[in-house]
Amino acid sequence: LRFLKTPARRMLLTAGAGLALSMISPAQAAVPNMTTLHEKVSSVVAQLQAIGEVPGDTNLSLAIGLPLRNQEALTNLLAQIYDPASTNYHHYLTPEQFTAQFGPTEEDYAKVISFAQANGLTVTQTHSNRVLLDVKGKASDIDKAFHVTLKTYQHPTENRTFFAPDKEPTVDPTLPVLSVQGMNNYQLPRPMMKKIVAAGGTNAAVTANGSGLGGSYIGQDFRNAYVPGSNLKGSGQIVGLLQFDGYYESDIATYMNMAGLTNVPLENVLLDGFNGLPSPFGGDGEVCLDIEMSVSMAPALAKVVVFEAGPSGNPNDILSAMTARSEIKQLSASWGYTTDATTEQLYQQLALQG
Repeated sequence: LRFLKTPARRMLLTAGAGLALSMISPAQAAVPNMTTLHEKVSSVVAQLQAIGEVPGDTNLSLAIGLPLRNQEALTNLLAQIYDPASTNYHHYLTPEQFTAQFGPTEEDYAKVISFAQANGLTVTQTHSNRVLLDVKGKASDIDKAFHVTLKTYQHPTENRTFFAPDKEPTVDPTLPVLSVQGMNNYQLPRPMMKKIVAAGGTNAAVTANGSGLGGSYIGQDFRNAYVPGSNLKGSGQIVGLLQFDGYYESDIATYMNMAGLTNVPLENVLLDGFNGLPSPFGGDGEVCLDIEMSVSMAPALAKVVVFEAGPSGNPNDILSAMTARSEIKQLSASWGYTTDATTEQLYQQLALQG
């Protein structure tokens, strides 16, 4: 899997030859007969003094990841699908085929569901690939389920507090759990858009020779810069966008009108209870930019599908929703977000599906 720069300054998820992402298996904890779910934030927490504990009645949403089956066969097939010399070259799997060959079994999925319910957690969404299970529950129940105490800390580099487990979570070794997202908010999703500051010190577009206001680049200008003379306009294709904030469709319509572009149909997929409205977090500019640049570069797109989980959404929920939409062959992620072992599995599924 490699990330390619585009005019929109975002990273396109594209498949590469010989792709082989290493999987991270949960290691045995120091406590006998328990499995540790390694949290990237644990090394940070170890150097900080807790401010207090997360109130026990605080509701949190978690995305529990399960390990894939037949990992060696998966890695081999992944290499073959991107090897021009292989008979499996570009013989992509459907979501159903992936789940049948590599997804966790129904029995294992049922075990995790039972584990969640037995610990007072409510299942909020199941996923067809059985790689992910969404649950919500009180902090006190999460503490008990994963043998931790959720505490609050002063962020070492940002002017805010964050919550995280006081130690790495553990589960029974017979439980098929690979990772859990949502147990800390140390790293928040962040837009990667950069503003240009003019010589006068105010935010403004650099003086240029584009066709927009003040010489700014807009619409067709990007095709002229990057694919001049090309007749390829994305006809019949669908682009899927990973987002952690909402947007106003009127903003998109205004841009399309100014750029002289056709209004490409938009489909919103709302996740993790997000309502789709721009939040005070201020990421709507990134969302609009992603949509506008996609249509500017491919003005004949059949549709743009916007996967929105909101500022507190779990990245794996978006990626898992993307894996179920095999008709979307172009996926874009312009945000910085936390990844874990389950994220790598979802990248593998996307690559196997083309």
